[in-house]
This record gives sequence, C-alpha cells and structure tokens, in this order.
Amino acid sequence: MKKIFCALMSVFSLGTANAQLADGATAPDFTFTDIYGTTQNLYSYLNQGKYVAIDISTTWCAPCWAYHRSGVMDSLYTLQDSIGDNKAKVLFIEGDGGTDLADLQGTGTSTQGNWLAGTLFTVINPPYGVPLNDFNASYNINSYPTFYLICPNKKVYTDTLNSNLMKPSVRTWEYVATTFCSIAGLDNINDHNPLTVYPNPASDHVVLYFGLNSSLDVTLVVTDVLGNKAATKDFGFLQPGDHSLNFDVSALTPGIYFFAIFSGDNRIVRKKVVIQ
Repeated sequence: MKKIFCALMSVFSLGTANAQLADGATAPDFTFTDIYGTTQNLYSYLNQGKYVAIDISTTWCAPCWAYHRSGVMDSLYTLQDSIGDNKAKVLFIEGDGGTDLADLQGTGTSTQGNWLAGTLFTVINPPYGVPLNDFNASYNINSYPTFYLICPNKKVYTDTLNSNLMKPSVRTWEYVATTFCSIAGLDNINDHNPLTVYPNPASDHVVLYFGLNSSLDVTLVVTDVLGNKAATKDFGFLQPGDHSLNFDVSALTPGIYFFAIFSGDNRIVRKKVVIQ
C-alpha cells in the first residue's frame, strides 16, 4: 500500500510544487534526535554561518531510493559538510513516523533497501508525534522526496531544487547556495572567492584577503576538523572596501583548519587552510 501511495504522491507533487514553502520564506526552526542519539537543531547550524541541505524522504518510496542511490547527498556531504569545506550541514529526514531502524537498514517491511550502508551524512528518523507533525506541517511536506536548502539568514529555497525533475545534482545544490545565500556585510559569495588565505599551505603566518560592503566589526575564528576552536582574532571595526590582514599561525599544530571571517551581523565566509 505504501508503494502505491508513494507513486501517487510523486504524481501529485508535479502539480503542487508551489505548495512547498515559498522561496525566500523564513525557515521554521526544528530540533530532532538523529539515529545515533545526537540532537540536531536547525538554527544552531544556521547561526554558525552554515547552510543546511535537507532531503525529506521515506524508506518505502522508490523515487526517494533512486535519488539516495545516486550518491548526490553523499557527494555534497564530502564536498561541503564537516569533512569538506565545513560550510554546510547535510540532513536526511525520514518523513514517515511509522518507519523504524530496520526499515533504514533494509531489513524491515517498508523499505527499498539499506539506506545506511556507506551513508556519512546525518540521518534523522523521528517517530510519530508533535515534533514530526509540526515539521511536516510547517514545511508543507506533501510529497516525497522534497528538498530544501536553508541559508544562514534563515531563508529557505526549494523551487530550483524541486524543478529539476525531482533530482537536483550537486551542481544544483551548489548553485542555489551560491546564488541565494548571500552574505550581508561581507562581499557576496557570488564573487566566487570572498575570502582568500595566502599562503596555503602555511607554516608561520598568512594574509587574509576579503572585502566589506559596509563598516563592521570583523572577527576571525579558526577551528579544527572536529569543530574545536583553535584560535580567534578580533580585527575590530573595519571600513568598507578590500582588506588584507596578517595572522600568525605558528602556534597551530600542523593539520587542516577552517578559517571563518565573521562580520558584525554574524554572517561568515570560510576557507580551508592547511598548516604545515
């Protein structure tokens, strides 16, 4: 019955794409616990300056399974989540509260296969209840799969994603992020290179090159690959225009770090830097 329902939902979705949240709407916050017991809160990631890519699917849905097997979300995770540029959070949310862990593992009665094999991004399987009901209602989930990209300014976008034959590519996700997730104060990410760190790799010092569209307080925060804060530097109140600022990295242990420039309105740009 669920497989039949999934097919009907897929047909229905083609005629109701506009029923999703309108592009540019403010994304409602949500908090779930993932399958490993870790709390996942939307706004906590947005407040870190990350964009959040969400795939809302069900384990019994054939089109959802086909998209999952395409590896797009795995590739997006590898490129831009914690093991990549660390500028995104990739979430899979099971939209049917009646499915269980066995369904995700491919051994249940309502599943297309093993959804967890080789999956690195965060998987959330909320049970029936108020949190899932509120999420489905606030995000107008009426078909599977449904895709949302939410920018750090809490604006949500779906039309470009869901208009691509229901199967947005990595390029489509990146296009939506770079086109709509503009960074107020800091130069817009449409500049393609809003933050340059040179030299990279580095051993003793680096120079940070970036631009400001308005006068703002600017802070550098350096984190390691696990998200631990390794260093900070307050550059104070800077005027509009291009800036080149020196930063001493000699105290950092060799490894991979993420340099984040925070402007006064909590928007950020990030750069992966190798310290030798």
